[in-house]
Amino acid sequence: MSVCKKSMVALALSAAICAVPCAAQSLNFDSDSVTVDVLSNPESAEVYSDALKAYGKKDWKTAIFLFKKLHSNQNSITPESLYMLIMAETYSAQYKHAVSYCDLFLKKYPQNQYSPLVTYQKGKDLYQLNDYEKSILTLSDFCHANPKHNLYSSALFWIAESFYATYNFESAKTLYERIVVEFPDDAKARDAQFRLDVIVQRGREEKLLYLLKQTGEDYLSSKESYEKTLRQYQVENSVGVNNQLRELRQQNESLDNDLASEKKKTAELEAQIKGYEADMAKAVHDLKRQADEALELLNRTED
Repeated sequence: MSVCKKSMVALALSAAICAVPCAAQSLNFDSDSVTVDVLSNPESAEVYSDALKAYGKKDWKTAIFLFKKLHSNQNSITPESLYMLIMAETYSAQYKHAVSYCDLFLKKYPQNQYSPLVTYQKGKDLYQLNDYEKSILTLSDFCHANPKHNLYSSALFWIAESFYATYNFESAKTLYERIVVEFPDDAKARDAQFRLDVIVQRGREEKLLYLLKQTGEDYLSSKESYEKTLRQYQVENSVGVNNQLRELRQQNESLDNDLASEKKKTAELEAQIKGYEADMAKAVHDLKRQADEALELLNRTED
């Protein structure tokens, strides 16, 4: 294969990577790694070049077709081409296919420099398939093996998202807080903070509903108003929403105080009643004793 042809494929590879805003951009693809078998075969080299061009243009359907065509020859499979097939399948929302190719990559190239990225992408694709348990396990493996990786915080976020999707809010909250504290400048920090606000608000909502249930019909109108406002908060994104939320929090705190006050009054009344009962019992006892003494005195006088 000529140096010219080799250079053309290498340039196409670089263009494809730079054109697509994905994790692959953080890689330093080694063009020499694609020349051993692929570029020695003119037909494979041409297919590879066309596949890279389609990938760079975000023509995922064509890119998938061409990469599969390239891979029909086992000797033409490279880590780069297999990784980009994974990403093309992911971008076209073919997550099951993407996960299948991730498994193939990790089996074929377990020690490859791109293996951490493939593990990360597999975890994300499993999340998209709603297979949250496997997503958590896969991304946890990624974090354990790559604590210094630039996608570490993003992996934590998707683990938290899986916990959140399965209503394990406590575990999700712990990870969201970790992202906000340890990675404040990360792109996912803002999303994590939003999730934390939602979890806090959800907790307040559940607490308010409990209080409303305990205090009876007097709070039903407040419950309806609160839930209506909460729904508006979820669909609106305006300046007034934060003020409304602050007022609702104040109302919630007021309800907490009212309930605590009522419970305190009830406890005081119960204590007073117990005191009255004790005084009454003592008075009856004293009257009985005095009657017995008077009767005994009367009997002595008659004798």
